[in-house]
Amino acid sequence: MTPAVPRVVVHGRAATSEPKTNRGYRTLALDPMTVEALRSHLTRWRKERREVGHHSPLLFCWPDGNALHPQTITDRFFKLSRSAGLPFIRLHDVRHSYATVALKAGVHPKIVSERLGHASVAFTLQTYSHVVEGMDQEAAAEIASVILGSP
Repeated sequence: MTPAVPRVVVHGRAATSEPKTNRGYRTLALDPMTVEALRSHLTRWRKERREVGHHSPLLFCWPDGNALHPQTITDRFFKLSRSAGLPFIRLHDVRHSYATVALKAGVHPKIVSERLGHASVAFTLQTYSHVVEGMDQEAAAEIASVILGSP
């Protein structure tokens, strides 16, 4: 499998890049719905490759294999978000939303940190300390329930 190659915008032009750190090279587990969406995309991608005859290794590209400009993805994200009635957020904010939801759902901070590719759990907890603070009352009730038994 071809490794992922990040595409970034530098002075308005798309360019290939490297992950910021070695943690950028990692394998992540995916939920079944996302796996199905990617399988569907792969099927469509393979069909387009055959029909048009392109040999681009880019998984997300125009049907002829040409690379998408990163702004195209951003514009599409904004359009889909707006049509779904969601509040405006930057595409990068999805990453923060994911971390916040994961921590609130009780996913262990070490796992959240690894999935985000952070250098340390300390960085994750420092960055998302507002989430952890908000969970304090829930934690107190949970711990009391275990120690004292359910009311």
